[in-house]
Amino acid sequence: LEEGLALSRELANTDTAKEGKLLGSLGEISLYQGNMALARSLLEESMTILQGEDMDELINKAWLLSQLAKIAAVQHDYTRARTLYEQSLAINREVFFRVNTPFYLEGLASVVAAQGEPTWAAQLWGAAEALRDTMGAPIPPVYRVDYERAVTSARDQLGDRAFATTWAEGRAMTPDQALAAKGQTMLPQQVPTEPSSPQPAKSAITYPDGLTTREVEVLRLVAQGLTDAHIAEHLIISPRTVNTHLTSIYSKIQVSSRSGATRYAIEHKLV
Repeated sequence: LEEGLALSRELANTDTAKEGKLLGSLGEISLYQGNMALARSLLEESMTILQGEDMDELINKAWLLSQLAKIAAVQHDYTRARTLYEQSLAINREVFFRVNTPFYLEGLASVVAAQGEPTWAAQLWGAAEALRDTMGAPIPPVYRVDYERAVTSARDQLGDRAFATTWAEGRAMTPDQALAAKGQTMLPQQVPTEPSSPQPAKSAITYPDGLTTREVEVLRLVAQGLTDAHIAEHLIISPRTVNTHLTSIYSKIQVSSRSGATRYAIEHKLV
């Protein structure tokens, strides 16, 4: 890091664009090293240097704003983080550089989820995932832990079923549609033709042997032949969490193998 800073000072008199980009990269490194004060200082210095209006500098500016947004989010300044992500998205829309769009959507989603808007967050994550699928660009491992933590928290707020429905809705949206939705459902509303009478509350679904809803989801995917890694990707959880669920499942249904779990799922009509 110190060598990089020294090099940036050497570039100051010869190539300010390279200096600005290098400072931005060093700021990002500092961010992931946990040095928020240095990261913010370097990123803001980079911003003051990269003031051009050409496409390359605008792309860099959008990225720098997103990194400053991450710092604000870590410091629980969600209002500032939200504004910075929105600025990143606005610039990105102007230059139409969609490669970075999923990062900004995911960042904004984590912030609005922290602000108590999990429905909108799920829509944004869904739209980002759909865009990543079309580009063949999965989330880089360095961002995965924070991403999964934010997604899990939002899912816990909404409940598995509502979260999955809203996520799927987001996948059907363009980024602009997801940004405009702000948690409002895009699904057609059914209007009853007759006044409806109060319905008795539905009892919660119960599964055999004390299995939880999440454990049944994992069990169904096991029965479909998915590996731990594929299950983790499907449910947006870590492989370690999948392994924890499987340990609990095996203990509850008293089996010791995936084939035994598959047989159990079939016998109990869980697939």
